Amino acid sequence: MSKIKKLKVGKMQNLDFTTIDTIGLVMGAFSVFIGIKYPDWDFKLKLKHRSILTHSPLIIIFFIYIYLNKQGRFLGFGGEEEIGFRYFIMGFSIGMGIHFLYDLFPKGWKGSALLHVPILNRKIKKWGSIILFLLFTFISLTIGIRLSNSVEETILFLILGLLLLGLNRRKEEKLIRPTGSFLLLFLGIACYIDPNFYGFLIKNIESLWGVGKAGVKLVFTLIS
Repeated sequence: MSKIKKLKVGKMQNLDFTTIDTIGLVMGAFSVFIGIKYPDWDFKLKLKHRSILTHSPLIIIFFIYIYLNKQGRFLGFGGEEEIGFRYFIMGFSIGMGIHFLYDLFPKGWKGSALLHVPILNRKIKKWGSIILFLLFTFISLTIGIRLSNSVEETILFLILGLLLLGLNRRKEEKLIRPTGSFLLLFLGIACYIDPNFYGFLIKNIESLWGVGKAGVKLVFTLIS
Protein backbone atom coordinates (compact mmCIF):
# COMPACT_ATOMS: atom_id res chain seq x y z
CA MET A 1 0.00 0.00 0.00
CA SER A 2 1.39 3.37 -0.99
CA LYS A 3 2.51 5.75 1.72
CA ILE A 4 2.77 9.49 2.11
CA LYS A 5 6.33 10.76 2.07
CA LYS A 6 8.02 12.05 5.18
CA LEU A 7 7.65 15.79 5.67
CA LYS A 8 10.57 17.98 6.71
CA VAL A 9 10.08 21.69 7.34
CA GLY A 10 13.16 23.66 8.19
CA LYS A 11 14.27 23.02 11.74
CA MET A 12 10.89 21.64 12.69
CA GLN A 13 10.71 18.19 14.20
CA ASN A 14 10.21 15.61 11.44
CA LEU A 15 6.70 14.32 10.90
CA ASP A 16 6.54 10.73 9.73
CA PHE A 17 3.41 10.47 7.61
CA THR A 18 4.29 6.91 6.60
CA THR A 19 2.04 5.92 9.51
CA ILE A 20 -0.91 7.06 7.40
CA ASP A 21 -1.62 4.74 4.48
CA THR A 22 -3.74 5.26 1.42
CA ILE A 23 -7.02 4.08 2.92
CA GLY A 24 -6.65 6.58 5.78
CA LEU A 25 -6.04 9.50 3.46
CA VAL A 26 -8.85 8.52 1.07
CA MET A 27 -11.39 7.78 3.81
CA GLY A 28 -10.49 10.95 5.70
CA ALA A 29 -10.77 13.21 2.65
CA PHE A 30 -14.01 11.52 1.55
CA SER A 31 -15.68 11.65 4.94
CA VAL A 32 -15.03 15.33 5.72
CA PHE A 33 -17.01 16.23 2.59
CA ILE A 34 -19.81 13.85 3.59
CA GLY A 35 -19.80 15.19 7.15
CA ILE A 36 -20.19 18.84 6.15
CA LYS A 37 -23.15 17.99 3.91
CA TYR A 38 -24.96 15.54 6.20
CA PRO A 39 -26.79 18.07 8.46
CA ASP A 40 -28.61 19.48 5.42
CA TRP A 41 -30.05 16.06 4.69
CA ASP A 42 -32.98 17.35 6.73
CA PHE A 43 -34.32 18.53 3.36
CA LYS A 44 -34.05 15.02 1.88
CA LEU A 45 -35.68 13.52 4.97
CA LYS A 46 -38.50 16.07 4.68
CA LEU A 47 -37.69 17.58 8.08
CA LYS A 48 -37.74 21.28 8.93
CA HIS A 49 -34.42 23.02 8.20
CA ARG A 50 -31.90 22.75 11.02
CA SER A 51 -33.77 19.86 12.56
CA ILE A 52 -31.99 18.72 15.70
CA LEU A 53 -32.10 15.17 14.33
CA THR A 54 -29.48 16.00 11.68
CA HIS A 55 -28.02 19.20 13.14
CA SER A 56 -26.54 17.40 16.15
CA PRO A 57 -23.88 14.71 16.76
CA LEU A 58 -26.49 11.94 17.12
CA ILE A 59 -25.26 10.03 14.06
CA ILE A 60 -21.63 10.40 15.22
CA ILE A 61 -22.54 8.85 18.56
CA PHE A 62 -24.20 6.00 16.64
CA PHE A 63 -21.00 5.47 14.63
CA ILE A 64 -18.93 5.53 17.83
CA TYR A 65 -21.19 2.90 19.38
CA ILE A 66 -20.65 0.65 16.36
CA TYR A 67 -16.89 1.26 16.38
CA LEU A 68 -16.37 0.70 20.11
CA ASN A 69 -18.46 -2.48 20.04
CA LYS A 70 -16.47 -3.71 17.03
CA GLN A 71 -19.57 -3.97 14.91
CA GLY A 72 -18.02 -2.34 11.86
CA ARG A 73 -19.28 -5.16 9.63
CA PHE A 74 -22.76 -3.71 10.12
CA LEU A 75 -21.75 -0.84 7.82
CA GLY A 76 -19.52 -2.87 5.54
CA PHE A 77 -16.37 -2.50 7.65
CA GLY A 78 -14.60 -5.22 9.56
CA GLY A 79 -11.24 -6.78 10.41
CA GLU A 80 -8.45 -4.64 9.00
CA GLU A 81 -11.02 -2.28 7.53
CA GLU A 82 -11.91 -1.12 11.07
CA ILE A 83 -8.96 1.26 10.58
CA GLY A 84 -10.78 2.78 7.63
CA PHE A 85 -13.92 3.11 9.73
CA ARG A 86 -11.98 5.04 12.39
CA TYR A 87 -10.69 7.45 9.75
CA PHE A 88 -14.22 7.76 8.37
CA ILE A 89 -15.61 8.75 11.79
CA MET A 90 -12.77 11.24 12.31
CA GLY A 91 -13.36 12.97 8.99
CA PHE A 92 -17.15 12.86 9.30
CA SER A 93 -16.96 14.42 12.78
CA ILE A 94 -14.62 17.20 11.63
CA GLY A 95 -16.88 17.91 8.65
CA MET A 96 -19.98 18.13 10.85
CA GLY A 97 -18.14 20.35 13.33
CA ILE A 98 -17.31 22.77 10.51
CA HIS A 99 -20.95 22.76 9.36
CA PHE A 100 -22.04 23.71 12.88
CA LEU A 101 -19.47 26.52 12.89
CA TYR A 102 -21.03 27.94 9.72
CA ASP A 103 -24.46 27.69 11.38
CA LEU A 104 -23.14 29.82 14.24
CA PHE A 105 -22.72 32.77 11.85
CA PRO A 106 -26.11 33.23 10.12
CA LYS A 107 -27.31 36.48 8.57
CA GLY A 108 -29.86 36.71 11.37
CA TRP A 109 -30.99 34.58 14.30
CA LYS A 110 -34.56 33.96 13.25
CA GLY A 111 -36.62 31.57 11.18
CA SER A 112 -34.58 28.76 9.60
CA ALA A 113 -31.41 29.86 11.43
CA LEU A 114 -32.82 28.40 14.66
CA LEU A 115 -32.67 24.74 15.65
CA HIS A 116 -35.94 22.86 15.22
CA VAL A 117 -37.26 20.09 17.49
CA PRO A 118 -39.44 17.86 15.29
CA ILE A 119 -41.40 16.00 17.99
CA LEU A 120 -42.49 19.25 19.62
CA ASN A 121 -42.55 21.05 16.24
CA ARG A 122 -40.94 24.07 17.86
CA LYS A 123 -37.96 26.31 17.22
CA ILE A 124 -35.32 26.73 19.92
CA LYS A 125 -34.81 30.41 20.70
CA LYS A 126 -31.70 32.35 19.71
CA TRP A 127 -29.48 31.80 22.75
CA GLY A 128 -30.59 28.22 23.14
CA SER A 129 -29.65 27.55 19.51
CA ILE A 130 -26.30 29.30 19.91
CA ILE A 131 -25.40 27.31 23.04
CA LEU A 132 -26.42 24.02 21.41
CA PHE A 133 -24.51 24.76 18.20
CA LEU A 134 -21.41 25.55 20.29
CA LEU A 135 -21.88 22.32 22.24
CA PHE A 136 -22.43 20.27 19.06
CA THR A 137 -19.33 21.81 17.46
CA PHE A 138 -17.24 21.02 20.52
CA ILE A 139 -18.52 17.43 20.72
CA SER A 140 -17.98 16.78 17.01
CA LEU A 141 -14.43 18.15 16.94
CA THR A 142 -13.55 16.42 20.22
CA ILE A 143 -14.67 13.03 18.91
CA GLY A 144 -12.75 13.51 15.66
CA ILE A 145 -9.55 14.52 17.46
CA ARG A 146 -9.93 11.94 20.26
CA LEU A 147 -9.87 9.08 17.73
CA SER A 148 -6.46 10.19 16.45
CA ASN A 149 -3.60 7.81 17.24
CA SER A 150 -0.72 10.16 16.40
CA VAL A 151 0.37 13.75 15.93
CA GLU A 152 0.49 13.06 12.18
CA GLU A 153 -3.16 11.98 12.09
CA THR A 154 -4.21 15.06 14.05
CA ILE A 155 -2.33 17.34 11.67
CA LEU A 156 -3.80 15.54 8.65
CA PHE A 157 -7.35 16.29 9.80
CA LEU A 158 -6.44 19.85 10.74
CA ILE A 159 -5.24 20.34 7.15
CA LEU A 160 -8.34 18.64 5.71
CA GLY A 161 -10.54 20.89 7.85
CA LEU A 162 -8.78 24.05 6.69
CA LEU A 163 -8.96 22.89 3.08
CA LEU A 164 -12.69 22.27 3.46
CA LEU A 165 -13.19 25.77 4.85
CA GLY A 166 -11.27 27.24 1.95
CA LEU A 167 -13.20 25.30 -0.67
CA ASN A 168 -16.54 26.36 0.86
CA ARG A 169 -15.62 30.04 1.03
CA ARG A 170 -17.70 31.12 -1.98
CA LYS A 171 -20.67 28.86 -1.28
CA GLU A 172 -20.99 29.94 2.37
CA GLU A 173 -19.79 33.51 1.76
CA LYS A 174 -17.84 33.21 5.02
CA LEU A 175 -14.19 32.52 5.73
CA ILE A 176 -12.47 34.52 8.47
CA ARG A 177 -14.85 33.88 11.40
CA PRO A 178 -15.44 30.14 10.85
CA THR A 179 -11.77 29.52 10.00
CA GLY A 180 -10.51 31.43 13.04
CA SER A 181 -13.02 29.66 15.27
CA PHE A 182 -12.06 26.27 13.82
CA LEU A 183 -8.35 26.88 14.43
CA LEU A 184 -8.86 28.02 18.02
CA LEU A 185 -11.19 25.14 18.89
CA PHE A 186 -9.22 22.45 17.05
CA LEU A 187 -5.84 23.45 18.47
CA GLY A 188 -7.26 24.00 21.96
CA ILE A 189 -9.00 20.60 22.05
CA ALA A 190 -6.03 18.80 20.50
CA CYS A 191 -3.57 20.32 22.99
CA TYR A 192 -5.81 19.38 25.92
CA ILE A 193 -6.45 15.82 24.73
CA ASP A 194 -3.00 14.91 23.44
CA PRO A 195 0.14 15.92 25.39
CA ASN A 196 2.25 14.78 22.41
CA PHE A 197 0.49 17.23 20.10
CA TYR A 198 0.86 20.00 22.69
CA GLY A 199 4.56 19.23 23.04
CA PHE A 200 5.02 19.22 19.27
CA LEU A 201 3.20 22.56 18.97
CA ILE A 202 5.27 24.24 21.69
CA LYS A 203 8.56 22.83 20.44
CA ASN A 204 7.96 23.94 16.86
CA ILE A 205 5.85 27.06 17.34
CA GLU A 206 8.25 29.36 15.46
CA SER A 207 8.63 27.04 12.48
CA LEU A 208 4.89 26.33 12.41
CA TRP A 209 4.15 30.06 12.28
CA GLY A 210 6.27 30.37 9.15
CA VAL A 211 4.67 27.30 7.59
CA GLY A 212 1.22 28.60 8.52
CA LYS A 213 1.78 31.93 6.78
CA ALA A 214 3.04 30.16 3.67
CA GLY A 215 0.09 27.77 3.79
CA VAL A 216 -2.44 30.59 4.10
CA LYS A 217 -0.95 32.34 1.07
CA LEU A 218 -1.06 29.09 -0.90
CA VAL A 219 -4.69 28.38 0.05
CA PHE A 220 -5.80 31.90 -0.86
CA THR A 221 -3.98 31.57 -4.18
CA LEU A 222 -5.73 28.24 -4.92
CA ILE A 223 -9.24 29.43 -3.99
CA SER A 224 -9.05 32.97 -5.40
